[in-house]
Amino acid sequence: MDMREMMERAGNSQQLTVLSYKNAGHLIEPPFTPFVRASTFRTVTNPPFTMMALWGGELLAHSHPQEDAWRKTLVFLRENLYGGMKPVALFSNL
Repeated sequence: MDMREMMERAGNSQQLTVLSYKNAGHLIEPPFTPFVRASTFRTVTNPPFTMMALWGGELLAHSHPQEDAWRKTLVFLRENLYGGMKPVALFSNL
């Protein structure tokens, strides 16, 4: 079951926003962070093992979504945490 189905079953589908960006990959970080196509993780199990996550995406197609998704995230937080008020120090350039 995906997130959309879970939100619909809970009666909260109006609260879900899905952003999709062509060729951006699976992980959208805050703007100006390095573009990484894959990450490795070492488990804490005994014995430990290393696993790799492939994020995909293309460098130029990834940079615009970083900025766009970050701006939309900040707007969402402002509207839902501050009731639409604009806290000057935190969101002065939105």
